[in-house]
Amino acid sequence: MQQPDSSRSQPAWTTESVVPVHLLGVVRGDGFRPYLAGFVALMILVVLGGYAAITLSDLFATFTGVDRHSPLLRNLRNLLALGCAILFMQWVLGWQGRELMSVIAPGRRLDGGMFLRSAATYAAAFAPMILIAAYYGQINVGSLSLSLLLMLPVLVVLFIFQASAEEIVFRGYMAQGLQVLLGNAALAALPVAIFFLVLHDSGGWNVGWEQKAMFLAMSLGLSYLTWRTGRLEAAMGVHFAHNLLVTLFLARPQSGLPSVSGFDEAVGFQPPDPDRLLGVLLMQGAVASSYWFLGLFSGFVEQGWRGGEGQEG
Repeated sequence: MQQPDSSRSQPAWTTESVVPVHLLGVVRGDGFRPYLAGFVALMILVVLGGYAAITLSDLFATFTGVDRHSPLLRNLRNLLALGCAILFMQWVLGWQGRELMSVIAPGRRLDGGMFLRSAATYAAAFAPMILIAAYYGQINVGSLSLSLLLMLPVLVVLFIFQASAEEIVFRGYMAQGLQVLLGNAALAALPVAIFFLVLHDSGGWNVGWEQKAMFLAMSLGLSYLTWRTGRLEAAMGVHFAHNLLVTLFLARPQSGLPSVSGFDEAVGFQPPDPDRLLGVLLMQGAVASSYWFLGLFSGFVEQGWRGGEGQEG
């Protein structure tokens, strides 16, 4: 990288510079240690935030009479804590003299349109898989309930913050640091995928190699989407749509979150089964291919229906 003129006070990178999000650390000339220190600080803040969320939820349970150990309260608490990671990330970046947009779309404004187009495209790609599962009896499609309708706006907001926070941390900040360390976007995506798996593979029904393969494949796909667009909004949209659809149509009753269907009791996630593992990978491939054709090949996600010269935010 060309060194800046020492006679000028302006650095080579400024907040106005348009840079692909995963390459910002390289362009800025950052070392890996600041990223590592920032990640450790972020994890400490997330843990403290988690304890704060537990305390608040216990107080809520005490005053309302809700069972503090209920799956619903636990999941809402986890979603809220993950969503607060955006605030924690902003604090860490401020400590390092940066802005939140530096890990979303450096030098550009937040593109809510790209987020919505990406979410809609993923929903259109993923919905046929849900319909196929329903046709073969793997899920039992029910009807909309009043509780679901009342909870849906809350779930939408929580999932937006949760998915955005995870993308900011993994495909944003962590990917920038690993790009500095490893010097290769594909290599950097591998440890990002492993950390992403560790966060989500938390036990319960999320067991078995099929689920692990799904999380790894999804993380790698989101990394590709980030490289392709040079920013995070498209990956945020996919992440949000996936989490919302899975909760609404594939969540088990034990999740505590309202749903219009549930898995057939005969359908479970057993330990390694080559056929099931291949089925999950083929499903992921089908969804990714549909998303690529509908959203990327057509230009819909990146530029909108009419195309054009691209977007700067």
